[in-house]
Amino acid sequence: MSSSSCVSRNSHKRRLNAERGTPKQCWCGEPCYISTSGTFTNPGRLYYCCGKGYNKRHLFKWADDCLVEEVDDINSLISGMNKDISEFRLNVAQLEKEIEVMKTASEGKGEE
Repeated sequence: MSSSSCVSRNSHKRRLNAERGTPKQCWCGEPCYISTSGTFTNPGRLYYCCGKGYNKRHLFKWADDCLVEEVDDINSLISGMNKDISEFRLNVAQLEKEIEVMKTASEGKGEE
């Protein structure tokens, strides 16, 4: 296997493991900053990048992609919270039933 394919595979792994949402720093450790594209194909489009350069060893990420990832992550969190709330409601209902059973049992003992 050539060294260039190893480098390519490793950089792809880094991209897959990169933080979702808005990046705070590049894979090299440098802080990221936001900039505006001046290209013909993406005029005015915002992106995050490393101050050290634009090659495959440094971060480049479109800002709109970051926002989509953040919205997806928040939707997943909300879904998980809704599931937790449903489980809590079931637990409360079960506990309320147990309390009623205990009240009924204690009232029955008081009549003896």
